[in-house]
Amino acid sequence: MRRLAATLLLLASVLSGAEGDQLDADERMFAVLAAINVAGYDDGVGSPADSLLRQAVRQQLADFDGESLKLLRNAYEQYRNDDPDENLAQYVTFALTCEPPPTFELKADLPTDLPPEVRHLRGFSRIVEQFYREAEIQKLWEKYQPAYDQELARHQETLVPMLFRTAGYLRLSLNGVEARGFKVWVDLLGAPGSTNTRLYGGNVQIVVHPSEQIRLDEIRHAYLIHMLDRLSIRYREAVGDKEVLSRFAMFAPALDEAYKSNFQLLVTKSLVKAIEMRLSRIPEEKKLEQINKDLSEGYILTPFFYEALPAYEKDGRIINRYYEEMIQAIDLKHEAARLQNVKFSEPTTRAKAKPVAPQLSEVDKLLQQGEFFLNEEMFDEARETFLAVEEKVGERQAQASYGLARVAIMEADPELAREHFYDAAHLAEDPHLKALAHLYIGRIEDVVGNREEAVRQYQLVLETGDPSERTRQLAQKGLDAPFSRPGSENESEPEP
Repeated sequence: MRRLAATLLLLASVLSGAEGDQLDADERMFAVLAAINVAGYDDGVGSPADSLLRQAVRQQLADFDGESLKLLRNAYEQYRNDDPDENLAQYVTFALTCEPPPTFELKADLPTDLPPEVRHLRGFSRIVEQFYREAEIQKLWEKYQPAYDQELARHQETLVPMLFRTAGYLRLSLNGVEARGFKVWVDLLGAPGSTNTRLYGGNVQIVVHPSEQIRLDEIRHAYLIHMLDRLSIRYREAVGDKEVLSRFAMFAPALDEAYKSNFQLLVTKSLVKAIEMRLSRIPEEKKLEQINKDLSEGYILTPFFYEALPAYEKDGRIINRYYEEMIQAIDLKHEAARLQNVKFSEPTTRAKAKPVAPQLSEVDKLLQQGEFFLNEEMFDEARETFLAVEEKVGERQAQASYGLARVAIMEADPELAREHFYDAAHLAEDPHLKALAHLYIGRIEDVVGNREEAVRQYQLVLETGDPSERTRQLAQKGLDAPFSRPGSENESEPEP
């Protein structure tokens, strides 16, 4: 018992400490949600489950009359979504993707790094920055931070054993490489009784809003999505061999379109639901009822995974090493026969569970795949994917050209890289992408000895309007001294 207590204490320190940092509250979230509460967001206000802290903050800001108030109200009305969940979700995503105070600038190295639901909120950063300053939100955050610390402690006590058990089922470390990027944020200013889960850039973050009960099921679900979705990408060929089954999902009225158009995500969701039932302590007959319910809603591989997991449990390998074999074991004829007899359910009147992954355009999906291949140093696949983008749009495309340029750099072809970077700089509407393209051109020109053109390109970086301080610093460094070839004193300088 003493050893178990020591283990749980260690896991608690990992969950909320500096190493793992998987459970936290955040000043960005506090400031953004305080701003919309001032601007007119009142979903759940006055309900029995509404947090006392939210009521206190709203009362504290009731007399706020700064210049940003009108800007906030106008912006909130402009971006208001009729769906209360979607309305809150866009601001939650904004808070998760923006820079810390005081700037609140949206962070995006590439246009597709920015979730689609917040791309229209770029101008909101300046309004929140002004509100943060005028309303002295930093002082308000410091005043109420003990309440957040108390809520974090409440969550930590319950989350640690649940995550420990779930990670143990996968035979993965709770503090391992796979778990990095998973994050649970605690919020006390949103509508009570809800969660917001976001999968972006390969990582899952879940925001839990005020609730009397810890939302363990939703947090475990988000954790499993985080740990397993990357496997569907890593073993995409094996998953792709089974994609013919996705045709059956098209006939499931209750299934969200995101799962119908993304078979990898549908596979992950089906596996997660099956694992949840394997971990559940309810009677077997109830488990089978839930599996059949999941199937009728369109999660077509949940029965297969539920039947396949006992073999995994006996095998002893970690899920990462067993996953491909399990996917390969899917018998297409057997599953097709099973699915032909399914009567898919109609959507219920209650809100459907929304997919955690953003619904991307086909071009965005290809661009993200290209970036994935490039990061994995799969240069042929990256090149083919970026070229497929240009074929799909019927012309050169800024981020695709930027990707092709970096492929050319990795393959030691500076002339081709320079050509693609010029295309990217010319086509890009995003100021950060335009700035990066000019920065790369400047470096190439420096390496080939064309200092005059290099200086011109660095100057263009500064003229793009890119808000990134790091990009400006790199451009200024290029103006101060020529960029050197790899292997010289500049070798350790970070890439843009």
